[in-house]
Amino acid sequence: MATYYIVENYQQAGPFTLEQLAARGITPETSVWTEGMANWTPASQVSELQYLFAQSPAAPSPSSSSSSYQSSSSYQSQSAGSSRSDEYVPMPKDYKVHAIVLIALSVFCCGVCGGIINLVLGVLALLETNKVESLYRMGNYLQAQECSNKAGKYFKIGMIFFVVGIVLEIIFLIVYYGAVIMGAMSNNW
Repeated sequence: MATYYIVENYQQAGPFTLEQLAARGITPETSVWTEGMANWTPASQVSELQYLFAQSPAAPSPSSSSSSYQSSSSYQSQSAGSSRSDEYVPMPKDYKVHAIVLIALSVFCCGVCGGIINLVLGVLALLETNKVESLYRMGNYLQAQECSNKAGKYFKIGMIFFVVGIVLEIIFLIVYYGAVIMGAMSNNW
């Protein structure tokens, strides 16, 4: 049986079983995570937790229009009179240093094409990672996570290009100097 971590009072809590989550009275907006999940996700989007929210709450009255609701691109806190506590969602990973390292490594990459590809991937990673903090601060947690994921993807692809380029460069040097040595040896015979 899966156990879940939740964000409660700006801190990670858990792990909790499904029964413990039900007893805690989590809301559809509660951020949850369990092993196998890539990111923190609202409980309402986790199929195993759907039964906790099967009973729909009463429709809000016109006088309670001061509450804000979750939009598809961001989580927003409910009004101060709400019964649930505000939730803290940790900022996604910042790949700024990784992107700068990738740009620096582009100088050492095999050939002009490999260096240019790494430079472009490093710049793309840097552009995406620069969006993460501002989106996070605006409350657009899902978009911030998407930008972080893109930056990570660009970094990983760039590192693959770098490693392949270095391996090809080493192979080229071995073949080149092997041919030079063999040529020199054949001239001495």
